[in-house]
Formats: sequence, structure tokens, C-alpha cells
Amino acid sequence: MNEVTISGKVKFVDEVREFGSNGFRKHQVVIETGDGRWDNPIPVEFTKDNIELSKGLQVGDVVKVQSRINGREWQGKDGTTKWFTSINGYKITKENNEPNTNDPTSSYDTFDEYDDGIEEDVF
Repeated sequence: MNEVTISGKVKFVDEVREFGSNGFRKHQVVIETGDGRWDNPIPVEFTKDNIELSKGLQVGDVVKVQSRINGREWQGKDGTTKWFTSINGYKITKENNEPNTNDPTSSYDTFDEYDDGIEEDVF
């Protein structure tokens, strides 16, 4: 499993969004990790029970987010293959060192749980 810790200041907190007919939900937070000279905003997604971890974040919070990097391959109707990467947060520590974790029972989210609106050919 590929894991990474992202440290920086919260730049953007989106609303919780729902996708597809099965009620898949995600919450995106953007963490600015730049050195002051160069911007380096990293979008982190929180899904399932981990949404509760990110809902209290506010722009300007200084955080460390422990995350998993997930990738997936998708092939369009025209035969073009594309690859997607997502960063899924599962633990947040604010600057004051208070961890915000729920010790999820599932340690790995898959993309099969929601409809991303991309049509795929099924044979």
C-alpha cells in the first residue's frame, strides 16, 4: 500500500458531495504544501467514515494528513487509456498535535463504489 503524509496549511475546504445512485460521498480538502516561493496545492479526498475527520477543517488550519495514494486505469470508447490518481486521507493532526482519527475498519477505498459519470463499454 502506498502511503504519504502531507503537511501544510488548509487552502480550500469543499462541501461534502454525493455521486451516483448508491450515495457515494466524498469531501475534498486542498492542502498548500509550498515553500512560500512556489505554490504546491495538494487535493486530498476523504470518503466514507473519514468524511467526519475533515468536516471541521477550516481555511488556514496547519495540518498533517496521513493518506493513501490510489490509482486506476480507465479506457474510453475510442480505445484511449487514461490513468487517474487520488489521495485519500484517513488521519488528520492539527498544529496543536490533537489527532483526529476514527481508526477505520476498511483501510482501502476502491473506486468501484461509485459512479463517476464516465461511461464504460461492458462486453
